Amino acid sequence: MASLAAHRVHAVVSSVVDGVAVGGAEAALDLPPRSAARWRVYLAVMAAVAADTVAQDLPSLRRAFQGMPLEPTDPADHAVLRHQGLVSTGWGLGVTAVHRPLARALRRRGHRRPHLLLGVLAGIGTSACTLPVRWRRATERAAEDAAAARMDAELAELLTQSAD
Repeated sequence: MASLAAHRVHAVVSSVVDGVAVGGAEAALDLPPRSAARWRVYLAVMAAVAADTVAQDLPSLRRAFQGMPLEPTDPADHAVLRHQGLVSTGWGLGVTAVHRPLARALRRRGHRRPHLLLGVLAGIGTSACTLPVRWRRATERAAEDAAAARMDAELAELLTQSAD
C-alpha cells in the first residue's frame, strides 16, 4: 500500500514523461536527419516511456513472474491511460501540423533552435493536460489503499480477539 505522496509522485513523473515524449520528438527535428544525435534523442525518449510503463505495471509484472493470476485492471486506470494517449496524440499531431511554418518564422526572428522551443512548449502543454487526470487518480488510489489498510487492520484485530 503506497502513500498519497508516492501515488502523486508517480502521477507527476508519468506526466513529465508524457511531455518529454512529445516534446523530445519535436525537439529532435533540430538535429540533422538520420544523425546519431537524433537517434540518441529518440532512444532516450523511448527508454523514458518504457521505464515509466514498467514502473506503472510493476505489481502486475511481479504477479506474472511469480506465477500468480493477474488482477483485472481498474476501469478508472483504463480511462486515465485513454486520456493520456489522446492528449499525447493530440499535442503531437498539433505540433506536427504547425511546426514547419512556426519554425521558419522563429528562424527569421533569430532563434537558432526553433524545434527545441516548439518541443518545450508542446511538452509542457502535454504534461499540463495529463497531470490533473493523473493527480485525481493518484488521490483515488491512495484512498483505496487507505481503505484496504483499515480493513486489513480490522480483520487482524478480529483474528487476534478470536484467538484469545
